[in-house]
Amino acid sequence: MTVMDNLAGEQKAMKAEHGLSFYVETGDMRILFDFGAGRHALENALRLGIRPEQADIAVGSHGHYDHAAGYRDFVAAGLSCPLVTGNGFFEEKYARNGLKATYLGTGFDSLFLEEHGIRHMVCDSVLPIGKGCWVMGGITRSHDFETVPERFVIRDKDGWKQDYFQDEVCLVLEDKGELVVIVGCSHPGILNILDTVKQHFCQPIRAVVGGTHLVEADRERIHMTLRTMKDLGIGLLGFNHCSGELLRSMMAEHPELNTVYLGAGDCLFL
Repeated sequence: MTVMDNLAGEQKAMKAEHGLSFYVETGDMRILFDFGAGRHALENALRLGIRPEQADIAVGSHGHYDHAAGYRDFVAAGLSCPLVTGNGFFEEKYARNGLKATYLGTGFDSLFLEEHGIRHMVCDSVLPIGKGCWVMGGITRSHDFETVPERFVIRDKDGWKQDYFQDEVCLVLEDKGELVVIVGCSHPGILNILDTVKQHFCQPIRAVVGGTHLVEADRERIHMTLRTMKDLGIGLLGFNHCSGELLRSMMAEHPELNTVYLGAGDCLFL
């Protein structure tokens, strides 16, 4: 269930803003994956009948505001389950443009979790969170053309450094011997993520859902990405958020992939 996206689906009561949040239900688990940029994500969740206090686990894909800053509102509404993130989730993240730097971070820290009695679990590689459910980080870089824009930086005690999004994690679900991969923004590269999943689990990937960060990609890179997904045997791409208008317009050129844009309020039953 798409709780927040840049666009609204057919449910026009949903609020849309630059951000992402999914609510995932499996046979045994209720997972809140990302939290949007602010209170609108919570308002959408409540409108969809989601009760934050019933979530079994929360996952933060990476430490950018449009995926993380809404977390505080969910906690205020009763979310108290463990939070899983990658290592470095709370680093000071910015977008730098010449002399100007814009803060892009989470808007909360580990002290906030301690004050609310919330357990913080860090995933460096593969972390089982339930039957047939894993959080996966430690993304390996196998596709050189999947680069991170230089404007994304981290500020620490030594100054500025490039942000390679070592904190980014994805959610992997197993169903009938096949995998569903749910991604937040795919800053390390969507194909790098899928290769890492494939190499670890050695199982076919049936579907990919979420932000692919192809918003700045040209036609050649998008074609290459979609062809590689086809070669991996992926049959369904449910994309949104940072995937970009060009990807949406090119879908008809790749009929071998079942594709759908997931706006706020849209659901997939897999």
